Amino acid sequence: MSRPALLKTLNEFQEEYAKGVGQTLPRRGEGKLASLDNIRRFGDGVGDYNPLWRDPEYARNSRFQGLTAPPIFIYGASLGIGAAINGTIDGRRLSSAHFPMNYAGGDIEFHKTIWEGDRIWAQESVVGIDRKHSDRIGDFVICRALVEYFNQRQELVATKTTNMARYENLGSKGTITYDREKKTQTIEESPDALVWERTRQGSSPRNWEEVADGEELPRLDKGTYTVTELFLFTHGVVGTGRSPRAALEAEDSKDLGGGGRFDEEHAKKRRNMPGQFDWGPQRVCWLSQAATDWMGDAGVLKHMSTRVRHPNVVGDTNTVFGRVLRRYEDNGEQLVDLDIWNENQAGLATAQSTVTVALA
Repeated sequence: MSRPALLKTLNEFQEEYAKGVGQTLPRRGEGKLASLDNIRRFGDGVGDYNPLWRDPEYARNSRFQGLTAPPIFIYGASLGIGAAINGTIDGRRLSSAHFPMNYAGGDIEFHKTIWEGDRIWAQESVVGIDRKHSDRIGDFVICRALVEYFNQRQELVATKTTNMARYENLGSKGTITYDREKKTQTIEESPDALVWERTRQGSSPRNWEEVADGEELPRLDKGTYTVTELFLFTHGVVGTGRSPRAALEAEDSKDLGGGGRFDEEHAKKRRNMPGQFDWGPQRVCWLSQAATDWMGDAGVLKHMSTRVRHPNVVGDTNTVFGRVLRRYEDNGEQLVDLDIWNENQAGLATAQSTVTVALA
């Protein structure tokens, strides 16, 4: 069977993507089982060893009286990027030789607790496409999709909008540039030890009345990004999978693991990255961890509005910071809005989220 004609210009892509607006994609797979092993594997990938989601005995003594998954475990069920990447376009018509893609963030509304034994699956719909311009990459489009996550009881667990940037390959112009020059006191160190040494609010409830506007959250050190960090997220969160020959040939790579992130040459030529690079959702999970660590076991993660602005490549050192924006009541809930962001060694905020949590 002959391959359909490739789309080669941004105008062509925008026109074809727009044809799918309003359509829901067919469901893929049976979802992800929130088993103890899968929840722990997710924590390995994110670098979050909160005992609330790893230690059954600890969890039994919590308000849940049993094991649950972190709210952001939805990414383990599905990154929810399919509709935002291709819409309803036949994937064989698209190649990173012409259109690289970058995860740009989105909004998440959390509705239900994910219990051990739940099976979480995603339903994706194409929402829209907007044309924009950047001095760094020129004209580009933001493809928008709606992702609804359900459990086996058909309960809506979370709702997410996904934003993906598509742009014409920079080619001879090189790779995307951003500030990586070390300008802070950040120390290069392995992420592994930091996972074990992290402290958190834990079982001690955080009192809403004692929260002050402008209060700083404890810093979350993520260390220097390594190939192992990329590997752990790829296989602990995104999942395992082998690439068929047609995909390898189309993307001109012998290694499409992690969507080509491990192949440094592919990352540079096809994704226009300076080197091996992370999954944008990995940093979203870090921002979520900073919030759940701060709010403690009694808190409830309600909403995240996230923007992924710059790359994160192997060798960058990451630190998550946060502060309280405001404390308020709404519909009987005691809420706190947080501003949480990830900085690299240059002090550049590469990802940011406005997060809402409920406290007792």
